Amino acid sequence: MRTKSSATVDAAESTDPVASQLGVARLRLGWSLEEASARTRLHLNVIRRLEAGDFDKFPSVAYARGFLRIYSRELGLDPKKILRDFQPLSEPEDSILDLRPEMLESLPTRAAEPILTTRGIGLGVMGLVGVFVFSVVGIQLYRVWPVKSPKDPSSLAPIGAVEKSTLPSSAPAAGTSSSIPVAKQGEALSSLPMVQTSENNPTPAPAAPQQLRIKARKDTWVRIVAIRDGKEVQLFEDTIDEDDVVPAKDDPAWSGDAFVVTTREAADAEIIFNDSNFGPYEKPGPQTFRLPAGR
Repeated sequence: MRTKSSATVDAAESTDPVASQLGVARLRLGWSLEEASARTRLHLNVIRRLEAGDFDKFPSVAYARGFLRIYSRELGLDPKKILRDFQPLSEPEDSILDLRPEMLESLPTRAAEPILTTRGIGLGVMGLVGVFVFSVVGIQLYRVWPVKSPKDPSSLAPIGAVEKSTLPSSAPAAGTSSSIPVAKQGEALSSLPMVQTSENNPTPAPAAPQQLRIKARKDTWVRIVAIRDGKEVQLFEDTIDEDDVVPAKDDPAWSGDAFVVTTREAADAEIIFNDSNFGPYEKPGPQTFRLPAGR
């Protein structure tokens, strides 16, 4: 029987080759004596005696060999090699069934998995909840958050109109009307209808109110303002679901002398003006434009 000096609490000090292998393997795993006891379910005093080489303090060699088999297996060592180093091959191998139940809390059949702490579980759950809430809030903000056009609707040039600086020097004389739109060089005119204007005479009131519907190619946010008798009336401001038409085909269309349309993404909204589908606005991105187009 081998006897060696007692081990310290956190590190085994023994010249016994078997005990040294146990202590080195435990330290390599980063386990304290208490953690090794919890993972292997061996009593703390058993762990200390094994790593100190105090095998004579067990009731018999069978106890020592049984504890060595359990502890070496949980440390990732080869139990058969440990037992050969502890006892010559000529000696009969005792059974682990000779162990007394009071010497160990239970016999593990495999290495215990790392114990999840309450704090770790709580942090993981909080992280998942945070990601879910952030995703939901982000989606909702994208659906309903208003997007302002780079230019204010009151100063934005309507569809088909041009900046004053782009007009030719030989502008029509006062008192003459012009129905031909002027575009910047290399820029195509809008396909949406224009209103004839005059420099001296105001635009005549239309014989019948203009009508407007919006069809969404994708979920898109839209604001509709109607011009009625020179006053602005907001008719709609919300997200239109994909493939929906607002107002619905069975409902009356929006009506007014003119409309100011603001979109989050112009490419996602088709313009149905006076029962003609003109498709999306010619420029993608956030846009604000006037219907019918005119200066």
